[in-house]
Amino acid sequence: MDIGQAVFDVISNPNVAYALLVLGLLTLVIAFTVPGTGFLEIGAGLCLLLALLGLSRLPVNIAGLLLILVGIGLFIADIQLQSGLVALAGAVTLGIGSLFLFRPDERAFAVSWWLILLVSGGSAIFFGFGLHRALRAMQRQPVFSPDNILGAHGVIKSPVTPESRFIGTAQVAGELWTVKSDEPISEGTPVVVVQIEGLTLFVRALAHSPEHSGDEVQVKREETK
Repeated sequence: MDIGQAVFDVISNPNVAYALLVLGLLTLVIAFTVPGTGFLEIGAGLCLLLALLGLSRLPVNIAGLLLILVGIGLFIADIQLQSGLVALAGAVTLGIGSLFLFRPDERAFAVSWWLILLVSGGSAIFFGFGLHRALRAMQRQPVFSPDNILGAHGVIKSPVTPESRFIGTAQVAGELWTVKSDEPISEGTPVVVVQIEGLTLFVRALAHSPEHSGDEVQVKREETK
């Protein structure tokens, strides 16, 4: 037996063909949702191609296949709606379609119950919870950015001195920024951001009275307006 025939026999196994089909469809959905380097698209295409080759030798039930596609469609809809209930409906539809993927009179070609439960349950969890959180994290505006960092507090990491032309660095919002000041500031001094120019922050040494620092920030806000 040559290698090609051996591969063909493996992918003609009902469980393997089913797994390749669902994996290809789900990977394709993820690839279009989170576009990247193209590896997901290539992987999805390869899985679907192998699944079609395997299914070509099996007694496929068109109704079951359509139900699987409807389930995948519900997952796509849930990505847009992000409701969770649509993902659950998609998982149920996917599971029912998986049960009837092959003709009922051909029991020898039935998909394993455990595999169906694993695929349906895993898809519901992934699309209903995991992918939702990932998409929301990607869409969420950073807490600190050049647009809203005005007034943030930080700590000087490299001192601002006349020798450095009053330029130094400070840890602000968990990141290291280039900072400027009108006065020398030693390392470790708390500072507040009072103005932004490109990627450079203008800072003042944090006064002992928070009210005074707040007044300076408010003045700068009004000046920038």
